[in-house]
Amino acid sequence: MAHLHDNGYKYLFSHAELVQELLEAFAPPGVSALLDYTTLRLENGNYVTPAMKPRADDLVWSVELQGRRIYLYLLLEFQSTPDDTMPARMLQYVAALYDHLLRSKAVNPAEGLPPVLPIVLYNGDARWRQSSELYDLIRVHPQVLKPFQPRLKFWLLDEGAFPAAELEDMHRVVAAIFCFEHTPDSAAAKRAIRNLADAVAHSPFKQRIDRVVTRWIKHRLQSKMPGLAVPDAEELTKGMEMLETNIDRWEAQAIARGMEQGMQQGIQKGMQTGIQQGEALLLQRLLTRRFGALSATQLANIAAATPAQLESWGDRVLEAASLDEVFDDTRH
Repeated sequence: MAHLHDNGYKYLFSHAELVQELLEAFAPPGVSALLDYTTLRLENGNYVTPAMKPRADDLVWSVELQGRRIYLYLLLEFQSTPDDTMPARMLQYVAALYDHLLRSKAVNPAEGLPPVLPIVLYNGDARWRQSSELYDLIRVHPQVLKPFQPRLKFWLLDEGAFPAAELEDMHRVVAAIFCFEHTPDSAAAKRAIRNLADAVAHSPFKQRIDRVVTRWIKHRLQSKMPGLAVPDAEELTKGMEMLETNIDRWEAQAIARGMEQGMQQGIQKGMQTGIQQGEALLLQRLLTRRFGALSATQLANIAAATPAQLESWGDRVLEAASLDEVFDDTRH
């Protein structure tokens, strides 16, 4: 499916039920209880930032909070390392959202602009230590300028910062997704998939999200484990036993491929070593027959010689007048 791009999160969070799951488990404290999830509405996220860059990959949802509509900006721009400039970038995106709302007359400026909750989903391996506040990026300035500095803060969801056990104890679909994304090996991946299947099975939205999550997990598994045979089931709970068997088989094949590659490399290295030792022994015999017994130093030099040195010394055996001429590497 074309819309299942590399991280797949836009596909997941284009569904209101999973956005609700995300907010119920991971929204800023006190926010979730105030939201009327029946009013969740996916907004048009295709607009241009003040820097003239199109924003089509992120998601914008609106929802009523205590009877008034607010906007949720989900930044799905995944990267391997934290970004110091994220608050400044988020300021651009929120400004572009406001500009879009005003130009499309979706809001009445006389009534005030609606609040925006910016959320950054980060799934990199390194933990996010950078500030989420724009004001912290601004260098020290005179107190008199303080009221004129822009302020914006985003809500950070650093998936890898949550311990696996904590995510498992939540019994939430989105928590299980985050857990799967950071599994270190196939055993942990199987456990995370089982937890995900259990969370989907017990979700009040099971009928609407089962197929969505199943398609996503198939996409991610084939990305994480190239060549894995994924059962063609439309529900995650079905085919779990076969999926685990296939993961075990894939891991065994991967180990076998690694062992075979290692053996081939070892054989090749052994052959090269054997050839070099044979050349060294042949050179030693030729020199002994021509010049007599070799000294311990000369024998050691032959044993430690590179293939290029052995070849060069062997070429001189018949023409050299002495052993010194054979071993003289200053000759051109």
